[in-house]
Amino acid sequence: MGITAKKVTPEAYEELAKLPWRGNIRELRNVTERLMILCGPKITKEDVIAYATPAI
Repeated sequence: MGITAKKVTPEAYEELAKLPWRGNIRELRNVTERLMILCGPKITKEDVIAYATPAI
């Protein structure tokens, strides 16, 4: 089983940029890993909202 490249939509990047990164770079890294594991071949704005938005 090979590793396939994931695509990230511009809207997903914009949504990630809006999030309050109160932690440090490790928090961003963990969110990125979560998106890579849980999402399909394309990471969308909806994926970011579902998996990266912290519960308030």
